[in-house]
Amino acid sequence: VTSIGNYAFRNCSGLTGALTIPNSVTSIGNYAFDGCSGLTGSLTIPNSVTSIGNYAFRNCSGLTGALTIPNSVTSIGNYAFDGCSGFDGSLTIPNSVTSIEYYAFSGCSGLTALTIPNSVTSIRDYTFSGCSGLTALTIPNSVTSIGNGAFHGCSGLTALTIPNSVTSIGNYAFRNC
Repeated sequence: VTSIGNYAFRNCSGLTGALTIPNSVTSIGNYAFDGCSGLTGSLTIPNSVTSIGNYAFRNCSGLTGALTIPNSVTSIGNYAFDGCSGFDGSLTIPNSVTSIEYYAFSGCSGLTALTIPNSVTSIRDYTFSGCSGLTALTIPNSVTSIGNGAFHGCSGLTALTIPNSVTSIGNYAFRNC
């Protein structure tokens, strides 16, 4: 298996346990595991994966533990991990990623630390909204724009560093922080 197609396992609520993607997979399609609420435990994404599609793991709230995005990933789609509230700990986005799309990690309330790489130039609308567990945030010098509601509802933030490179901060970007 080299790719997991669009809608492949969408709404398969009977799938249980941890989810391990095989090393042969290079792409995870749109809606691939969307709504698989029965998945519990960790998610393992291998270094072979280069793209994570739109809505790929949306509402997989039973997935727990740290979320690791491998260095091979270059794109993370819209809503990719939206509503995955079970992930906890730190999230490091690798330097291979140049764009973090709309709502990609929205509602990942268990994440406590976030590292955004220097490869990212813009943070899209609502990308990290509802990540209430985040306590400190440093935006890298490469970022020039922060979208609407990008960190809306990140109520746990106690420290925030925005570099001089940022020329645009959208509406509601840090509302309810």
